[in-house]
Amino acid sequence: MVAGHATPQPLSPLVQLVWPGKFDAAGHRRTPSVLPSRSRKVLQQAGQDVPSSRLVHADFRIALSTVEPGSVDFVYVDPPFGTDRDHRMSPRRNGRGAHSLHTRPVAYADRWSTPEHLDFLDDLIALSRAVLTEAGTIAVHVDHRASAHVRCLLDEHFGPGRIVNELIWKYGLGNAAATRHFLRKHDTILVYARSNRYYFKRQRGPLTDAQRRKYRHEDERGRYMLSYGKRYDLKGGKPLESVLDIPALGATDGERCGYPTQKPLRLLEVLIESLCPAGGLLLDPCCGSGTAAVAAQRSGRRWLAFDTSDAAIRMSTTRLLAEHASFTVERIG
Repeated sequence: MVAGHATPQPLSPLVQLVWPGKFDAAGHRRTPSVLPSRSRKVLQQAGQDVPSSRLVHADFRIALSTVEPGSVDFVYVDPPFGTDRDHRMSPRRNGRGAHSLHTRPVAYADRWSTPEHLDFLDDLIALSRAVLTEAGTIAVHVDHRASAHVRCLLDEHFGPGRIVNELIWKYGLGNAAATRHFLRKHDTILVYARSNRYYFKRQRGPLTDAQRRKYRHEDERGRYMLSYGKRYDLKGGKPLESVLDIPALGATDGERCGYPTQKPLRLLEVLIESLCPAGGLLLDPCCGSGTAAVAAQRSGRRWLAFDTSDAAIRMSTTRLLAEHASFTVERIG
């Protein structure tokens, strides 16, 4: 136990994932624990305000030693998927800093044995739970490689009854040349709550053509319909469903920054607006290109973003400076 963090206790689900190294010879379960920080250095301070948001160059198991238990409202995790390859930076849309295929720098290496990957995910989920508020939620973003494993781990650490949603992000682009399987066009985002008192704000999509036809009248109060002499005001577009149809970033998209696994801002905006209260604190322990922090900044939330990748910290810093954010850049050993 480090810095006041209670050791997470498994909740003994009926179905449990077992892998080599989860239990020792005596049958004791491995215990994820925050690692003590040997040194902490502020590399940069941006903005005029006293920053409450932090970009930290460190392994999340070390960086979390500086986070108060029960202080985070929403955790978004987009961990390495276990693709067994190196993910390289790509040229930006305007062509500056372009690299050839063989000289593009590695953003991060995603090579694991299965037990190593499961140890990593186990630590990530257990330690994230420890810093959540009682009304907090976690969203773990994975693909077909790890979604079943992550579901079992979330059941174990949060309890099977704590699932809020299994979201499907239908992104449309990519995998068009596949010939030996159906085209893979979605990721899975598993949302679990710390307690039954979790925060949630329903989001609505754009108006449909059917809504425009039905609510065809409009005045200073907005669109409305009349039925038997009674007025009905349009409350907004259709409430968002568990399939989020949000396009991935195309190769020439102006939002693209060159980081290989960058997610669209719209996806993070939907998640943050729905699951993190106004003024709340977001944690992204594997921040990559910094999209979650940028989305939180734009929506008035505070944020904590961690990563071990030099490229991730550089890219996140650049994007957050462009948002005129107030934050510190730290390195924790």
